[in-house]
Amino acid sequence: MDTETKPNTDLSLTDSNGRELLQSSLSDYVAFLRRQPAVCGTPEQQETLIKHVAQGHELIKLVAAERLKITRQLDKQKHDWMEIEKEMTAPILAAMQPLKDAVEHYNREVLRVREHQQAQAANQTPITHSGETTWLMPDVALVAKPKGVQMKWTYNIVDPNQVPNGYWIIDEGAIKADIANGVRDIPGVRIYEEAVTTFRK
Repeated sequence: MDTETKPNTDLSLTDSNGRELLQSSLSDYVAFLRRQPAVCGTPEQQETLIKHVAQGHELIKLVAAERLKITRQLDKQKHDWMEIEKEMTAPILAAMQPLKDAVEHYNREVLRVREHQQAQAANQTPITHSGETTWLMPDVALVAKPKGVQMKWTYNIVDPNQVPNGYWIIDEGAIKADIANGVRDIPGVRIYEEAVTTFRK
């Protein structure tokens, strides 16, 4: 087999020379891997291939580490700017809140009246021909929805015991935690062992 490529300690994403070295090192190792026969029939071959894959993972980690040197600084700058944004906008948000509360209160009251009118109309029994009105059952126009209000369907849980099973989510995290703690029997769950290969040098 070919000689395995070793990572260069000068690899970097933060300067052009280091980035070129990094790309060259990755390209060289890709070429090296492609020259290796994907044959694993003996313990020695298995060990060799694992080492090659592990070295590839090391190069991937190196790229990730170099990327983090850049993105962590960017993340910090982003966080700092978001904090400045919050400080600048907090006063106007606080000043707007009483106005928003007043509008919401008005909207709720108008919608309450509208719902009451709709309920009354639904309970009335027609006593005349369609399109006619009498003093016993006058046509009353519904209060219009407030400007800017859109109706949408939503929900809240009033009795969890009556919610069908199809709406419940399996807590896979809890299952994995119990298995890790030695649980081997959970109703409705097949617990089994599977082979996981660890690629380490």
